[in-house]
Amino acid sequence: MRISYTQVSTYQRCPQQYKLQFVDRIRVPAGPEMHFGAALHEALSFMHDPRRLRPPSLEEVAEAFIRSWQAREREVKEETTRQSLFEQGVDIMRRYYERHGRPEEGRHTAATELSFTVPFDGQHSLTGRIDRVDALPGNELEIIDYKTGRRMRPRNEWEKDAQLAIYRMAADHLYAGTKVTTALVFVTFDHEMRFALPAEALAGKREEIRDVLVGVQVGDFNPRVGPHCDWCGHQAFCPLFRAPVVPAGLEVDIAALLREYAEADAAVKQQEGRLTELKQQLHEYLDLTQAERVQGGAFVAERRTYQRVAGFDEARLRELLAPLNLWEQVKEVSPSALSKLLRSGGLSREQRRAVEAAISYTDTRVLRVKPTRGSEEMEEQAE
Repeated sequence: MRISYTQVSTYQRCPQQYKLQFVDRIRVPAGPEMHFGAALHEALSFMHDPRRLRPPSLEEVAEAFIRSWQAREREVKEETTRQSLFEQGVDIMRRYYERHGRPEEGRHTAATELSFTVPFDGQHSLTGRIDRVDALPGNELEIIDYKTGRRMRPRNEWEKDAQLAIYRMAADHLYAGTKVTTALVFVTFDHEMRFALPAEALAGKREEIRDVLVGVQVGDFNPRVGPHCDWCGHQAFCPLFRAPVVPAGLEVDIAALLREYAEADAAVKQQEGRLTELKQQLHEYLDLTQAERVQGGAFVAERRTYQRVAGFDEARLRELLAPLNLWEQVKEVSPSALSKLLRSGGLSREQRRAVEAAISYTDTRVLRVKPTRGSEEMEEQAE
């Protein structure tokens, strides 16, 4: 079976969407952002094409984007959106060219739009297309993927994503014996992220791909509800969004039920907002009066402050704990693991102080409001 990153990520997001898109082959119109991204990709490919005898000028790169956009703009129905995306695209390519128009010393592009099909687990294959492959000094290669969206996901999300891992697997097969790194270039933000992808990370991604392959082969296509449902183009075909078949004789005013629910939900959110304001006012009062407890009428407010781990110097912690054979306890450093280590009694007083010096803390204030007598106390937390 052949499988691509798009198929893997689609199945992981929602198996039913995978079925509708890749098994049933139901096509849905691409949105304006997809056409915009495709035009930018074509212009970037033109700019870095290794077959060119000389680097293109800014005017040539801008013209490449304009040609590509004009071939697609008819698919964008709204005139203001077409014009806005056109202007953004020209500006993005101008800024990108100003930074990357001159070849970096020691680096040259080996390939653009590199299609691949490489074996996976013997009976399967990974397929896809890499935006750019750059050759670096020392027999190294860098796999580059352009991101053209207007939202830049944080680094930890990309580390969990399968895309760069699949590209790395393909590069390891195509360029065996060459050191390979991977990078994302966010052209809208003029920002780059580079990833080393250690062996254990690649092994984890291989397991994820195997899970997807098994799911597809056994026909596990149950829909998965999430935020993606709001923008899914296959909504009209999804069983979760089909109009209900109302049995004869069932008398439920669904409109009234939904309206009442929405009104109750709005009321709860309004109360939550007011509760947040009241907590802030109580904190400010306690700060101004330099008190941690105050009574008024039939109620009393008490505040306690607790220290929680906010951050740490990982290199310093490794230096301190590795010689004590304690690094394994916190090798995936987390606040809970550090707190457990400090409470364990396995450190001398000096060692404990050294570890605590490598940790930064934040104060968490807990506010408790309760009746002075009678009914149950009400406890609230405030940052």
